[in-house]
Amino acid sequence: MANKRKNKRWSVEDADYVHQHLGKVTFNTMAEHLDRTEMSVRLFVLRKKWPISGYTVKRNLLIALLKTRFKNLEDFTPSRAFYRETGIGQRRYWDIYFGRKSITGKEYAAVADYLGVTVKEAIESRQLSLFNEEE
Repeated sequence: MANKRKNKRWSVEDADYVHQHLGKVTFNTMAEHLDRTEMSVRLFVLRKKWPISGYTVKRNLLIALLKTRFKNLEDFTPSRAFYRETGIGQRRYWDIYFGRKSITGKEYAAVADYLGVTVKEAIESRQLSLFNEEE
């Protein structure tokens, strides 16, 4: 680990490699291939907000709710005020965001209220669309 360069910039090729191999090989294997530390690869994945694990909920209601308010999910970054007002902890939020855990009804209502989403919009974001071309 002592011979790894510090502050090495991420190239497009490095990012593509990580994205293609995420969940298929370990962070350590990717780090060795890219001549980086395991922590560097892990932090890069977290900054990109890519899901780390292969297990996810069937339908991520938090993502659906965020999409009602933001065109790009990257436009929303939760703040301390968000965590305090919704009652959702930081670790719990990211578990829900990445689909590792399901959002509860109470949490869903708190996030909708925080974002200023109307009841109608909140209900519509929860509805499945049989004719949605994206799914």
